Amino acid sequence: MRALPDIRGLKYPDEFIARHFFKRGLHQKRGRVVELGGGTGNNLSLYAAYGWNLTNVDYSAAALADCRWNLGEAVTLIEADLSKGLPDLGDEAIDVLLIPNLLCYLTNTQASAMLTAARAHLAPGAEVFVRTRLIDDYRCGKGVEEEPNGWRLATPETGEAGLFNLFYTEEGLVRRLVDELGLVETTALKVSFDNIQNGVRVAPNSDLVVWGATA
Repeated sequence: MRALPDIRGLKYPDEFIARHFFKRGLHQKRGRVVELGGGTGNNLSLYAAYGWNLTNVDYSAAALADCRWNLGEAVTLIEADLSKGLPDLGDEAIDVLLIPNLLCYLTNTQASAMLTAARAHLAPGAEVFVRTRLIDDYRCGKGVEEEPNGWRLATPETGEAGLFNLFYTEEGLVRRLVDELGLVETTALKVSFDNIQNGVRVAPNSDLVVWGATA
């Protein structure tokens, strides 16, 4: 793993990825962690430091190249567009599944297909972490609605103009994870913050973090 000044892309894991990691005692365990939409590997770097077996699935070849630079040969890289379904993840069961920045970019149909397919790969008692956007987020309602709570965004200030975003209620997200991933125990934490993007105050950014375990 590279020294901090040499890391490409984001240098630190999501704050709530770190909270989940330590509160659930994952620093005292080992196994296989898979991140869907893992980008340049900033979240997986925490798991790398504790000797976990790492897999990063992302659509961007450039991001995966940076992940290889950052984490070296310790990480398995899978280039795939998750809106088109879950790729072959191999036969080894998943002990931790991370989905911190993906569900908002998938339609209901795409999200359901991906989560249902992922469930078949989870080990008994697998940990799951999800973070995605709520319906009171700044972006919700800005653009063209293509399905209930799903918008083709008109927000150039956030760099997402033309992208699809699906916004969740807390109840709807938790229910989806219980029904489609098989979670039997969940913790839900709301995250709301202001941000400045391209000179515009974007407020609120509103996310829900859900973590839990399978039976």
